[in-house]
Amino acid sequence: MKKKILALLLCTAMTATALTACGNNDGDSGSSGTDQTLESSPESTPEATPETTPEPSKEEPAQAEELPAPKYYYSFDKADGTAGITPAKKGDGTIDPVEKEVVFIPGVKGEAAYIDGTYGLKLSEVNGVGDTYSLSYWMYANRNANYMPTTQYGPDVHGDATGGQHYLNITWADWSGTSEFPCVWSYDQNAEGSPWPNWYPESGDTHLNQWINITLVVDPSQKAEDGNQINATIYVNGEAVEKPVNIIGGTMAPSDNFDFLLGVNYWDAMLKGAFDELYIFDTVLTPGQVKTLYEAGDPSVKFDPPEREVEVTVDENALEAIGNTDLNAGFWTDWTSAYEIPNGVTRVFKLNNFSSGLETWHNYVMVFANEASEAHKDPNTASDAHREWAAIRADAYGWMGEVNSNDQADKFGFTWTWGNWDSWKTVSMVDADVTVEVKREDNILNITAHNVDYNGLDNMMIAKVETDMTADDPCYMFFTCENSYVELLSVEDGVDVKADPAAKETLGTTTFGLGWWQEFTNGYELKEGESKTVKLKNYSSGAENYHNYVVAFTNTQTTSDKAPSADNYEGYAEYAVVRADIYGWGDASYAAAFENSWGDDWNAWKDAMRDVDVTMVITRNGSEIVIDTTFVDRKGNEMTSKATVTSTLTADAPCYFFLTGEQAYIELMSVE
Repeated sequence: MKKKILALLLCTAMTATALTACGNNDGDSGSSGTDQTLESSPESTPEATPETTPEPSKEEPAQAEELPAPKYYYSFDKADGTAGITPAKKGDGTIDPVEKEVVFIPGVKGEAAYIDGTYGLKLSEVNGVGDTYSLSYWMYANRNANYMPTTQYGPDVHGDATGGQHYLNITWADWSGTSEFPCVWSYDQNAEGSPWPNWYPESGDTHLNQWINITLVVDPSQKAEDGNQINATIYVNGEAVEKPVNIIGGTMAPSDNFDFLLGVNYWDAMLKGAFDELYIFDTVLTPGQVKTLYEAGDPSVKFDPPEREVEVTVDENALEAIGNTDLNAGFWTDWTSAYEIPNGVTRVFKLNNFSSGLETWHNYVMVFANEASEAHKDPNTASDAHREWAAIRADAYGWMGEVNSNDQADKFGFTWTWGNWDSWKTVSMVDADVTVEVKREDNILNITAHNVDYNGLDNMMIAKVETDMTADDPCYMFFTCENSYVELLSVEDGVDVKADPAAKETLGTTTFGLGWWQEFTNGYELKEGESKTVKLKNYSSGAENYHNYVVAFTNTQTTSDKAPSADNYEGYAEYAVVRADIYGWGDASYAAAFENSWGDDWNAWKDAMRDVDVTMVITRNGSEIVIDTTFVDRKGNEMTSKATVTSTLTADAPCYFFLTGEQAYIELMSVE
């Protein structure tokens, strides 16, 4: 039996009561303790992904070998306790503990630690062991998202102690053009050269909905071409992936600021799933020892998560509320007031959506009609002339009379950013902050819904609905719901994005289709002692503070037709990159000081950035670049910021800057 092999090989003198202390040297104490794209309709529930069988090795298969004593070991068995295991979530640049008990479910060996997607785990007693190490763990992911972490660790993950982030992350990423796992990136913000190597497999597998064993073996003698990088080896289910993993050295260095995190990091969506049998060794494991770790687990164990209790929080300041807090309201039993959608006008509705999570349609529904109606009264009884133009559910399904989106999809034009429907209904929508933007163009209803769940993941749905109304017909919108409780928080005029023909250069599209590091303006020279005034218009959804413009300073003049990189420009390097939200990074000497007029009111700033005129005065003096920025939003409100950046730039070195961005539409109006 696989489960028995490890017991025979590991610490033969170990007793059950001494398990937690096995292999902890030098006084260190150990403890035991997205989205996948699926071809499914909104009504379907995805089936579990079958376990992937590793490709047969071209060499003789490794034989199981006895393990060395681990530096740290977490069994995640309830009987072994939870010392050093802290439920934690991402905060505002922090990892914050949450008041939850560690939850245990059946694992590959004994029990496993379960996380429901609202928090991860911090192993507070783990510290670094140096560049010679092996890390192994079992995990089960019930959903994924780009950069969602399984484990992230480092001596200064957030960069607070050293002024530069330093970590390794094992995650999902779409670097190859499709979501894959495991992907590895490591980062040393203070390193010279290429401080951010990334690695992805060639399988294209997401490894969702299955138990999987990951082992990373790091031998610092296996140097990459860059002397600061190491060619490590990653194993999936006991089999080595042939392509070497290129990582930055020092990511497992001991530190008073060391973080070891499971399912959570400082920035990205949190994992929903479980972890089991985590080992950290300060030695280089052999293939046979990796095989021992894999064979000690039983990947056929059913993933059996506990039922999640939905906590409904009533907002006393809501404009209106429909449904009930018991989440058992029937369909077409409650309605908000109806709000007019004039032709050519955009309306923005903000909601809280609480759902039972039992079905995809147990959420809010948007209904468009030809006349106004009152709250909590059946709109069908408003008058004999009442007519519905369309009804659109949160789960990208709709109807217009006898026509529905399954039969005539072209009339609805649905797209959505999530793929795992089970996670969407059972996790994301049970407690979602919703922003619905509706723009009417004659008979067309353009709908964009941002369903932001409680860990910040934006599940976006877009619809372009071709109705039977004419340009002269009235149109009103109200909300209904089923097995949910919905609070309408506000109704506002939306941002009407219109391309300006006078723009010098543009980035992205008016629907904010701008991927990170995908489009760029031309580079503009910034001479020593010179100031340049840059004027631009920035439009964004307001969903994230980084969904706006970015300014980058380089040693090379770049052009808009090629990505700024050493592949396209010989000797290319960046001095610094500064985002609109006064956050940045740069070369080995990068340092920055930021000031702003809005303080901690980031919601106000993000709302302003949905439609804002920006004036940047950029001044260069020696190694210092100062960016004085004024923001004037669509309501005439003014905000300011100042960024003072230093780097390896010297007075006699060339310096240029260009603009890029993410999930925004940016018009560069002038550079003078």
